[in-house]
Amino acid sequence: MRRTVGVGALLLSVCLLRAGGVDAAQPEAVSLSPRIGPEIDASERAEYRLLPDIEDFESARIFRLAAERYRIEYTTREGDKLHRHARGIAAEAYDLTRLHVELVEASLREQASATPDSIAEAESLRGLALRYSALGRYEAASVIAEDLGSRFPDTEAGRWATDLAPRLDRLRTGRRVLIRTGALKQQDGRTELLIFSGYYGLWLGVATPIALEAESRESIAAGLLLGGPAAFYLTSRLTRDTELSRGRAAMIRLGGHLGTWQGLGWAANGDGDGHDIVAAGELAGLAGIAGAVALTHSVNFTEGHAEIASSGLPWGAWFGSVVAVIAGHEDDDAIRDMLIGSDLLVLGAGIAAHGVEASRTRVRLVNLAGVLGGVFGLGIDLLSHVDDEETAIGIAGLGSLAGLGVGVALTSRVDRGRDLSATPEPAAQPEDGALFGFSICPEMGIRGGVLDPRRPMAAIGLRARF
Repeated sequence: MRRTVGVGALLLSVCLLRAGGVDAAQPEAVSLSPRIGPEIDASERAEYRLLPDIEDFESARIFRLAAERYRIEYTTREGDKLHRHARGIAAEAYDLTRLHVELVEASLREQASATPDSIAEAESLRGLALRYSALGRYEAASVIAEDLGSRFPDTEAGRWATDLAPRLDRLRTGRRVLIRTGALKQQDGRTELLIFSGYYGLWLGVATPIALEAESRESIAAGLLLGGPAAFYLTSRLTRDTELSRGRAAMIRLGGHLGTWQGLGWAANGDGDGHDIVAAGELAGLAGIAGAVALTHSVNFTEGHAEIASSGLPWGAWFGSVVAVIAGHEDDDAIRDMLIGSDLLVLGAGIAAHGVEASRTRVRLVNLAGVLGGVFGLGIDLLSHVDDEETAIGIAGLGSLAGLGVGVALTSRVDRGRDLSATPEPAAQPEDGALFGFSICPEMGIRGGVLDPRRPMAAIGLRARF
């Protein structure tokens, strides 16, 4: 029973995050053109050559979130099941895609109305530029437009080409316009993963010769010189064309940290010698990274979801140590409590946080509040002259619990107005991507809104979603 205290702590914070979420304004649906309308269907996608890297496409809609931010929501079909996805796109990507649609429609109108006898040379060049634009061949269209503008500057077609040429150059070089393969590829977590790989490579560079009992000065020096750069270079090569969101990068980092901590801890708990302990930490860390890569390939983690799961590692170790002190466990038993606490809390938080829309900033603030709460509890111990170790650590643990709860309440408006919809599946459809197919979460709160009278809190109970 005592070991469940730590698990309940973070799960409760996760659920309060869920209950105290911010109600964002309904985004405005926009269209690429009146002819397309608010929804892009499969035939329009083919006609306008949009979203070429989406397989089994059904339909898509674009929403305006703010002056410079948009979100595209699209549906794909897998057998008889429909899956919904969402990606944030920049205003430039939306504007350039509208320009492409405008040129395609102009080309269609030109083809419908033009006759060979009525087209002068300038109009012929204009029609050719539009035709190449409709095919997505903007290199050729840009050259033709520049030629048309320079040769016929006083004609209507020449003025049209002079105005269009710089915008065609932007279409030619823009990588995020929605007619490019990979336009929706997320790589905002690549930098974070590269940084982690560099530091982890330094650890491997030192750990490998120790594990192999090759502790000469030369071998350690070679590991220090080669470990970090080699890991950084390998990660850079492997992730160059890989979908890598911040949530996925955070989970891969968590896999490395959790695996290393578990390997070192259990090996030390088994009375292994120093070489064996380091080898176990190294192998378990690599296994954790490989497992996280496989997991994030099939389960989509938002930034907040991954940050909450990552918080389970330190909080699990802390609450495990609290339980160990209260239970009178020492040495190997105390380490075991901390290891089990981390495992349970990472797993529980990973399951319970599925579908929680929270930013990394908010989760880190809640974690800070938990740390401050624990320190506050230690301060009470000192001021009250608490001499009993179990009581002192218990007060610190309760302070952490209270701090997490207060942190959730005080940060309820931190994410207001932010785009937290970068999860490919809505939370209401766990069969499309819920971790292990279900989530379970205890809920506790006070109805009537002590903190905010306009927002009642959740009732006490346990909620499961299958």
